[in-house]
Amino acid sequence: MKKVFFGIDLLKMIAIIAVPSVHFLLNTHYYSVKLNSPLLYIQTFYRQIFIVCVPLFIMATGFLQWKKEWNKKYLRGVLNIFLIYVIYSVFAIIIRVYQFGEQATIAKWISMIFSFKAVSYSWYVNMYIGLALIIPFLNVLWQGLKTKRQFEIFLLVLFFVTGIPMFWNGVPALFGEGKLITFPYFWMTVYPLFYYFMGVYIREYNINMGRLKSFSLFLIITLLEVAILIGFNKGTKFINFVGGYGSALIMLQTTFLFLFLYQINPPKNKLFSWIKVPIHSISTLTLDIYLVSYVTDRFVYRYFMNNIYEKQDTAILYAPAIVISTFTMAYVISLIRQKIISIR
Repeated sequence: MKKVFFGIDLLKMIAIIAVPSVHFLLNTHYYSVKLNSPLLYIQTFYRQIFIVCVPLFIMATGFLQWKKEWNKKYLRGVLNIFLIYVIYSVFAIIIRVYQFGEQATIAKWISMIFSFKAVSYSWYVNMYIGLALIIPFLNVLWQGLKTKRQFEIFLLVLFFVTGIPMFWNGVPALFGEGKLITFPYFWMTVYPLFYYFMGVYIREYNINMGRLKSFSLFLIITLLEVAILIGFNKGTKFINFVGGYGSALIMLQTTFLFLFLYQINPPKNKLFSWIKVPIHSISTLTLDIYLVSYVTDRFVYRYFMNNIYEKQDTAILYAPAIVISTFTMAYVISLIRQKIISIR
């Protein structure tokens, strides 16, 4: 019987809610205005709090898939990921044609499905299918590490060749015309391996830092990121000097949040014990919710931008209502899909 980790379910639920939270800034044009007001600074903090969504998913994958082996059952699971993507791609195409008036040939739509463009958010599926195909071989690799110390050195090397260059090379020089030191950046794009193996490491050695310490470190690093972004971007349009998902700071931020969340136990009070059911349900449908949120976002933001939106800085006041709306719609559609086509 498959073991259920409440903390991981909770973590995945938080991560999937963080996805439409991050997309809120994209859809309300945060990146096209100058950072010059307190509300825009708050939005920068908001962005960095939720930017850990994708790294959390990859780390949870390592935690849950740490012993997977290559066999027919595993391959069927990978194919199911692609099938779910195709289902939502077809659904998105129908909506794009009949609700938003987009026109293209059938050949073009098919091409967009296989190039991961039918659903604009599906870059993650593009990445994840490749990761899923090599997971059994990644597991062979880490099992060859004989000691905890070897594993830690391996993680440190991955951190150095992926995370350090993305962060350090992207931050403007504080003194003079340029940096004295830049780091080799060729391997930055393999950052998902760091998150995967960090999830494996936490599972294998049951790492426990303590909730207060791990959450405090998460918050400190988040505030450091915000200080860097506001400091270098104040009065100008947003430039991501902190770096993307593969940045060293994001790696540390995600790791500390993961350590805070993954060992949380379900509530013992009978009054709240029911909460395990919806959290587990959401955690099993995160891929569905992620993909279909592209469609629900388009409906929600079309209404918001046409009827409510006035200017970007005050848009953040509507973020809770917008995120809850698009997330709830996406979850309901995901439940319907699961009921009609029961694949996972």
